[in-house]
Amino acid sequence: MIANYWLRPGNTSASTNYLSFLEDTLSRLQNKKVGLIRMDSGFISGNIMNYLEENKLPYIIACRFNNRIKYSLTHDATWVEVTDGLDISETTYKSDSWEKPRRIIMVRQEIEKHPMAAGKQIKQLELFEDEEDFGKYRYSCYVTNLTLPAKVVYDTYRGRADSENRIKELKYDFSLDDFVSHNFWATEACGNFIIMAYNFMLLFRHALINFDKRQFLKTIRYELLATPAYLGKIKD
Repeated sequence: MIANYWLRPGNTSASTNYLSFLEDTLSRLQNKKVGLIRMDSGFISGNIMNYLEENKLPYIIACRFNNRIKYSLTHDATWVEVTDGLDISETTYKSDSWEKPRRIIMVRQEIEKHPMAAGKQIKQLELFEDEEDFGKYRYSCYVTNLTLPAKVVYDTYRGRADSENRIKELKYDFSLDDFVSHNFWATEACGNFIIMAYNFMLLFRHALINFDKRQFLKTIRYELLATPAYLGKIKD
């Protein structure tokens, strides 16, 4: 279910007012325990990580690729092969804007063996004579306060990709991006009603369908409403 929804202007960055949003979300959850916070690289900030650590909230955040990160990925990492074409390493890293060093999980996937692999391709760095063709890999890295093994951290973060399916469902089945008013707050109000409808439908699916495969609204509409109505009309 979706616990919270805020509308923001399109000219703001991903992390704008994030801490206020997080505090509002935690207040809505009340005594619910937050097991993990997963975020993309738009939210990597010393202030955000300080807040999460002070409140003992476990997190995994994708890293931005600055030159120091790139050099660590291509020169300092001691890679361990976990599956064919997938290597993992880890290090500690401190950005200039961070108060302390933090644990970084680094992943590289050979493009030839994993053509659909997520991550970023790093070309040869101009300042260094490279002995290896780094361009044949896609790299990704994550900062975390978890103490789990590196492979577990990586696999755990990958589950975040499913949130993109929820966004697609809200856009295509519930038309979240079609309700645009001249008034900002009216548009946000429409969005909140759509989120409410989404959660009601999720409860409906859980209580009455309870099917292993997650079904989108259009499938439910066809199988539970349109088809029975059609068959009932034929029978009459």
